[in-house]
Amino acid sequence: MKKQKFLIIFVFICSIVFCILYYNFLKSGNNINRSQEQIVEDILKEFNNYEANIEVTVKSNKNENKYEMKQVVKDKYSKQEILNPDNIKDLTIELEENKLKILNSKLNMEKIYENYECILNNSLFLNTFSSEFFNNSSKIYEEDEKIVIEIKLPNNSNTYIKYKYLYLDAKSYEPQKLVIKDITQNPYISIIYKDIEIK
Repeated sequence: MKKQKFLIIFVFICSIVFCILYYNFLKSGNNINRSQEQIVEDILKEFNNYEANIEVTVKSNKNENKYEMKQVVKDKYSKQEILNPDNIKDLTIELEENKLKILNSKLNMEKIYENYECILNNSLFLNTFSSEFFNNSSKIYEEDEKIVIEIKLPNNSNTYIKYKYLYLDAKSYEPQKLVIKDITQNPYISIIYKDIEIK
């Protein structure tokens, strides 16, 4: 009887040790033994499905404009709706495959553009950032308790969009800010993620 109890306890302890070792060393998706670069790459791959409320600042030589927007991205479909300022509120831009649709319910306006690649490359979306990360020169480093993902876009014909910096929270890896700089490294667009849900 004592041998049976001892055997049951021994098997139970071995099972616990095995589960701990499996979790720490073998389970894919566990961040303990993965490099920061691997974790960041996996997170970037998830940017094809998300919803976010963002604050966008666009700087030019003469002025600075701020917008509040809502972004929705689902696979090959993306939508951006302007919530503020009031004069362009409810302006919606939808992008699906190679078709761009601009809607304004206040003005009862709808415009559709097809096969217009210059417009279709929307730099404000995280799925575009993810694609650019995997197809261009990039760096990942830590700065002020944030993970910074830096991309250089040498082949982009738009001189206002040559560098991109995505700032992630160092603990949660959640996007906090995206900064887009021009050819002279001056900030052109800044996006703050007020809240984001990655699906």
